[in-house]
Amino acid sequence: NHIYKPGPVGVVARSGTLSYEIAYSLTQSDLGQTTVIGMGGDPVVGQTFITVLEQFRRDPETRCVVMVGEIGGSAEEEAAEYLSTLGKPVVAYLAGRAAPPGKRMGHAGAIIERGKGTLDSKEKALKVHGAEVVTMPWQISRAVQEALSRLS
Repeated sequence: NHIYKPGPVGVVARSGTLSYEIAYSLTQSDLGQTTVIGMGGDPVVGQTFITVLEQFRRDPETRCVVMVGEIGGSAEEEAAEYLSTLGKPVVAYLAGRAAPPGKRMGHAGAIIERGKGTLDSKEKALKVHGAEVVTMPWQISRAVQEALSRLS
C-alpha cells in the first residue's frame, strides 16, 4: 500500500477523503501512521473527535496527532478543550477556508450556527488549548516533523 505506512502519527478527520490525502502526504514525508480515522462530516457520526483523541491518548505508539476539521458544527470546538489533557502534540488543519460565508456546502455538517462552527472560532479554540493550526494541507507534514523533533 502506498498511501499508509506504520509510524507514530494518529490522524482523525471529519473528511474521509482528507484522511487518506493527509495520510499519503505524511507517508511521502516518511511519517507513518498508527491509525487513520475518517469520521465523516455529518452532524451524527459513530465516533467523535473526543473518543478518537482518547484512544490516541491511551496508545503509546501514537506520539503526535493530526486533527482535520472543517467548517460547520461544533465538534472541533468541543474537542479543543480535551487537547490540554492529551499529553501529545496536535497539528490541526481546518478545511473550508475559501468557502463563501452563508453558502450551503456539500453536507449537513457544514451548517454554521450563531458564531460556532466558523473557521475563526474553531482556530481560536484549538490554539488556546495547545494545537498548532496550519492553514494549508501541505504544511501538516512539516509541522508534524517539528513536533516530533521537539519530543526527542
